[in-house]
Amino acid sequence: MSEGEVVEQLIGYMSLLLLGVSIIFTVVSAYIVALNYFVGEAMFVARLGAFSFVSLILALLTVLMVGAQTAHDGLIQRLHELGAAGELTAAGRAALHNVSNGIDGVVRLLLWAGMLAVYAALAYMTFLHRWKPDVVNVSLQSKRAS
Repeated sequence: MSEGEVVEQLIGYMSLLLLGVSIIFTVVSAYIVALNYFVGEAMFVARLGAFSFVSLILALLTVLMVGAQTAHDGLIQRLHELGAAGELTAAGRAALHNVSNGIDGVVRLLLWAGMLAVYAALAYMTFLHRWKPDVVNVSLQSKRAS
């Protein structure tokens, strides 16, 4: 694989990473909305089922992100090989610069810490937090009852 192809794949990896993060935000946001309107007041079995489902989705996304991370590591290794052969241009050196300065490690650390924090927050909101009905919903229900 040439350096141009490797750099192109690395740029594609960044797009894939941002797409994965946006999908995680979407899943978590939808789950929080569901907690607020449905799951928060549901019985324990229903909350456990909802949490199991969102856990499955987040686990699937995590496995896919780990696979992409492994492919990314292979691309970086190929750049190291090209660099050792003296065939690396400025674009390849710039890509390796992110790895050597620890930027890549910081991104990985933030992703893992963020995922764990989000998962812990979702567990708390599902099983421990006591959801109260929205004021708007309560006033609408009281008007309908009258």
